[in-house]
Amino acid sequence: MKLFILYIFSLLVLTETSAQQSAIVKEIIPLSLRQNAHAIVQESNELFEIKSKSKAYYSVHQVITVLDEQGKDYLRFIEYSDKFHQLQDVEIRMFDAQGNQQKKYSKKDLISFYAGDGLVTDTRLYVQQFSTSVYPVTVQFDYQVKYDGLLHMPSYDIQQPLMSVKSSSFTCIVDENADIRYRAQNVNLLPEVSFQKGNKVYKWSVQNLPAFLYEEGGISAESSYPRILIAPNAFELDGYDGNMSSWEKFGEWYRKLATNMDKLPADRVQFLNNLVRNADSDKDKARLIYEYLQQNFRYVSIQLGIGGYKPFSASFVDDKKYGDCKALSNYMQACLAAIGIKSYQALINATYNKKPVEPSFPFQGFNHVILCVPLNKDTTWLECTSNTSEFGVLGSFTENRNALLITEEGGKLTATPRSKSSSNTQTTHAIIHLNEDGSGQINTHLVTTGSYHSSSFLTDKKDDQKNYLVIQSGFLLPDNFDVKGNKNGVYDVALEMEKVPDFVAGSKMFLHPRITQLWRASLPVSDNRTKDFYFQDPFIKSDTTEYLLPAGYIMEALPPAKNFNFDYGNFQAAYNYDAGANKIITVSRLELTRHIIPADKYKSMTRFFNNVRAEFGEKLVIKRK
Repeated sequence: MKLFILYIFSLLVLTETSAQQSAIVKEIIPLSLRQNAHAIVQESNELFEIKSKSKAYYSVHQVITVLDEQGKDYLRFIEYSDKFHQLQDVEIRMFDAQGNQQKKYSKKDLISFYAGDGLVTDTRLYVQQFSTSVYPVTVQFDYQVKYDGLLHMPSYDIQQPLMSVKSSSFTCIVDENADIRYRAQNVNLLPEVSFQKGNKVYKWSVQNLPAFLYEEGGISAESSYPRILIAPNAFELDGYDGNMSSWEKFGEWYRKLATNMDKLPADRVQFLNNLVRNADSDKDKARLIYEYLQQNFRYVSIQLGIGGYKPFSASFVDDKKYGDCKALSNYMQACLAAIGIKSYQALINATYNKKPVEPSFPFQGFNHVILCVPLNKDTTWLECTSNTSEFGVLGSFTENRNALLITEEGGKLTATPRSKSSSNTQTTHAIIHLNEDGSGQINTHLVTTGSYHSSSFLTDKKDDQKNYLVIQSGFLLPDNFDVKGNKNGVYDVALEMEKVPDFVAGSKMFLHPRITQLWRASLPVSDNRTKDFYFQDPFIKSDTTEYLLPAGYIMEALPPAKNFNFDYGNFQAAYNYDAGANKIITVSRLELTRHIIPADKYKSMTRFFNNVRAEFGEKLVIKRK
């Protein structure tokens, strides 16, 4: 590092102007590394030394130059500690463009706090944001993390968006008899392999990588950017020996954690059997147990030591009426077993824009637990942490994934259901009683499923109900409204609006095609997109709107019918006038058939949705006779 600072100092003769600073940056950094870059990794060396199946040390040395304000996110230190990962030595130095040290930090200078959504957690975050008003600025990070348990290993995260890399390496040292496994992700990079005193040494290195652009709406960062994943064969965590060389063996380890955690008291077993005694099928029984869970238990995460992986016992959850994903899934499994229904806990990497775990690479990439219930005619998947999810509906959080079923024979990787547009629907039928002064009373029948469903809608506060109607469902903003219905997503919504028309001109009113806007979002501008775009879900939104015209008014003009399509979506709208009833009827339907849009279809997709948005700007024109 001293040589690096002397080199910078010998090259730089700075004045006070930002123009001269920019010129100096140009002198020391090649054009190929400056283009699209707001930060540059000058030097990065990461070392992961595996001492045994339960102990390792991860040491990091990085020198990063931040070129401008847009790169300030890289002037940040974030690391966590828990029972199995202890942040040890930390030294952070900040230099100006002349190589003069401006600030120095140690571990005691960092901000630290317990983090997570748990009631109790031992995860402590260490953070520091470094501020400056003058760029460029260089930060040197030197720190070490001690690993007690090797369920997780650090990955080699090679590059982030808008950051170029001058020189970077990652070295892993492991006993040659134990060895590791690795997988390159979004990069074609092999390690240099050598042997030193009974150890096997892997070293990955890169030089002179140009920056790449960030593309909004793509796959998650950990699935998108170039990185090397490493994983153990044999490992130990808190005294629990395991093997990750196959999914089957990894499932065996997790199953050991839950051994004897599924027992319920005899009186609770009797209670559950009484609860389902009148059910006609195993599926109906499972539904009753699931509704009991939703109505009486709540999600609370307690991440403390091995408790981050080992579930609470079913009897504990039954008594306390709370648990995290693995505890509630374990409890649901115990309840089903009590009434004679077999089920399996399933580890899964949740979130709609993550890639499924790779079948050929056993790896601890899971962050959630759900339950799989194989029944005679179908398989039902249950999200046990939600008080609002429909029975048997996973939603975008865990659909389209590979889940690891924890069976008697070990782990079995199984695909969860694929997202379908027919599972996420919103159907509205609105009758608008339009008055001469432009006000109106609107009676809307609203039916929702999947991601549009909210079982709490009826009991939500008024403001939350309005947000649901306007923001999620696309309703025009009402002056007043009232909601009736049931928890199954079927509602009758009465709305009052002081001004229904978009505008009035003389004797004419110009009306929106419908009371709900089926699509209103602006999609990111991306002319040369390289990554697929992810929607939350595929969906179907349909609407029938009837305008009952006021006495003395008739229809003057209607837009032509619309029909827009692209490879994964379609939209139709028709506008008709019933002269006998003196009403205008519009019927429209929007469908997105898949939630992942290939990069080469992005332009046609944005044109499609822009057309759908523009259609809402069409006007139904009525006039006085």
